[in-house]
Amino acid sequence: MDNKQIKVLMIVPNLRASSGVASFVMNYYRSIDHDRFVVDFATLSYRESPYFEEIEKNGSKVFVLGSLLRHPFKHFKNAKSIIKEGNYDIVHDNTLHKSIPIMGYAKRKVPVRILHSHSIKIGETGLKVKINKMLMPLLLSKANYYTACSSNAGVAMFGNRDFTVIPNIIDTDNYRFDSKIRDEVRLRENVTHKYVVGSVGRVAEAKNPVFAVEVMGEVLKRRDDIEYWWIGSGPLDGQMKQIVEEKNISDRIRLLGSRSDLNELYQAMDLFFLPSQGEGFGLACIEAEASGLPCVISTNFPGEVNVTGSVKFVPLENEISKWADAVIESLDKNADRLEANRICRESAYSKAGSGDALSKYYEQLVVSEK
Repeated sequence: MDNKQIKVLMIVPNLRASSGVASFVMNYYRSIDHDRFVVDFATLSYRESPYFEEIEKNGSKVFVLGSLLRHPFKHFKNAKSIIKEGNYDIVHDNTLHKSIPIMGYAKRKVPVRILHSHSIKIGETGLKVKINKMLMPLLLSKANYYTACSSNAGVAMFGNRDFTVIPNIIDTDNYRFDSKIRDEVRLRENVTHKYVVGSVGRVAEAKNPVFAVEVMGEVLKRRDDIEYWWIGSGPLDGQMKQIVEEKNISDRIRLLGSRSDLNELYQAMDLFFLPSQGEGFGLACIEAEASGLPCVISTNFPGEVNVTGSVKFVPLENEISKWADAVIESLDKNADRLEANRICRESAYSKAGSGDALSKYYEQLVVSEK
């Protein structure tokens, strides 16, 4: 392998701190050799992000394609310019049908074009699923390599095509339990005498936030020493706020939006809870486990997220009362939070365990295309 730098364009929906896809790319971005790889980003839309400064410090660029629906000509112009002027060796697409224009231009010029599946669902709503199914053959034709965060996610998008699993990773040191941070955050958030149940994810149908509030409403009826946080934002923000206000529990359910201090908020929690309708992998669950938290999640998560043995899987078909039982039972279990972090640190989902997986994959593909 020669010493020539490998140029990579990472296509992502956005770079919000609460985005699972953004977390995936940034965790690998931090572990990559920036003398060997130049990694730029193309986002479908602009969202404020704490990652921008970090990316620019490493000499990488962030491009915004813009709305394909509202400004199609500008989107196509931006896509063509990015590919034409970037001289990329690899384009790594972490989105769905909105990336078709830039992947189309990439097919003419970029030797390695990767399509990455992050979910077992190809849309958040019935309409989006139909659109994505219709456009999927076109998108698949633009790529020549396929990757996924899990075997489930790979089969969901690629069917019987060959694909490579690139494990989601986290920097486990960033989530190592620290009692001082826990005390500081709990004092700041005024929850020093409460248990905190937390959900982390986009406020969208796939994460099942309305059902989550229903479950926590039942939990709060039974216990007056619990507060619930949802960290993240999305298209259902307004609906969530309205439901919480209608239930008159806004003093005990807090919608915190996207946060850049997520690792510290995990420290303040006592339980991670997420009844997702579908998860390609579920990186937030690994983050929670690395922080030492027990987890109550739906059976729609792949079983491999149970790294520490402290994850309880509950079928979505179960009654709300059964979900509430699971939350309360798991909340009352004592956990060794430092030991949980050690287990995660030695797993395939840690930066130490698989931090160079993507770099090796990139180098392998570049060599194969020469």
